[in-house]
Amino acid sequence: MIDTNKKLLFNSSMPRSGSELLQVILHQNPRIYGSPTSPLLEYQFGARTNYDLPEVKSQNPQLMYDAFLSVCRGIADSYYSTITDRPVVIDKNRGWAHYYEWVEQWNPNPKMICMVRDLRSVLASMERIYRQNRHNPQGIDDPVKIANMTVEQRLNYWLNTQPVGLALQRTMDIFQRGLGEKVLFVRFEDLLNDPQSTMDRIYGFIEEEPFKHDFDNITKQVEEDDSHFGIFGRHSVKPKIEPASAAPWSDILTQELAEAVRKGNQWFFNTFNY
Repeated sequence: MIDTNKKLLFNSSMPRSGSELLQVILHQNPRIYGSPTSPLLEYQFGARTNYDLPEVKSQNPQLMYDAFLSVCRGIADSYYSTITDRPVVIDKNRGWAHYYEWVEQWNPNPKMICMVRDLRSVLASMERIYRQNRHNPQGIDDPVKIANMTVEQRLNYWLNTQPVGLALQRTMDIFQRGLGEKVLFVRFEDLLNDPQSTMDRIYGFIEEEPFKHDFDNITKQVEEDDSHFGIFGRHSVKPKIEPASAAPWSDILTQELAEAVRKGNQWFFNTFNY
């Protein structure tokens, strides 16, 4: 039996910005299922791709449109009816906000949360992982092509490729499409420095009763195998929330490089008050 009564919400956060931590915290609430990185959007893409088939085009357009949207909602309902009996689901996938208008067609007034973080810290996190995995052949440096051989080159690479560059472009696009007020942006630093107030703000946005969370006992209950996501796809969380340090990027980035990141992405720093 498919449960069509679940309240479906979306976590469409930037990479290295605490999206997994948020999911784990939300999952402490017995009403909420905080998903790991989810394939639900990719399943939806299957339906979206086939919406262009001759078998679709040959039939009544309005009927096919309505049926397509019913399939989209049905995919979500079927997926989570198997996974959890909790009445509220927050599905985590970075792509949701980019497809806001489509999601709105089959899930009216979608509630989307986007975690953001000081871009210098995001890039420092990427560089830190790179340095910790020099034994791993997945490194982005290429001595043959003399590519990404310096910190500056690697920062520019991440700023213009997936996942960081893509997330930046999509975040800018949210505001250019006039959706900035419909997506709840949450700074990772605010979650660390004032977790309960930040969670209360989130509960207000998703229209759920506030819940008293245990920020000293963070335990990931919904597991996933990180080995399938590569070295930059870690989803572990610390067992306790601690305040953010003043400049967590300073041990990785020189002042000159940090300032270059700021100048090159001033819109991001201005928008999120960094």
